Amino acid sequence: IAAALAAAPVYRKFGYVHARYAKRGEKVATLLADGKTETFNIAGRGDWIIINATGESEIISGDKFQLRYEKIEDGVYASKGFIKAVKNPYGVPVEIQSAWGFPQKGDENCLFADTFTAEGKLSGDVYLIDGKVFEKTYSVYETN
Repeated sequence: IAAALAAAPVYRKFGYVHARYAKRGEKVATLLADGKTETFNIAGRGDWIIINATGESEIISGDKFQLRYEKIEDGVYASKGFIKAVKNPYGVPVEIQSAWGFPQKGDENCLFADTFTAEGKLSGDVYLIDGKVFEKTYSVYETN
């Protein structure tokens, strides 16, 4: 997966997200369109809750939020970060241990993704994105 991500195109999230400060200890499940839980997380101090354009919610650390999003108006933010992503090469549902410490599940159409930093490096924190969500929220920024 690491080699495939290194060679993958760079993508950028388009559209806007809604976001708010999380309450410490708040649990958020990321639900997919079919109602299945993709993953969950528990908010810590300084975390944010993002509600993506496709409706799924997620928790992100304050540091990552500041790097990846810019305020458009109260509660509305645009992405300013980039990712690299590759389609699930296994052809079957997968489960990984996420960087936030909880399992994350994806179906055979999910993508493996990693943040692509301003310095041109991958963060090493691989996560999954539902294939339908990816199609509705990401576009190619540049190809390698």
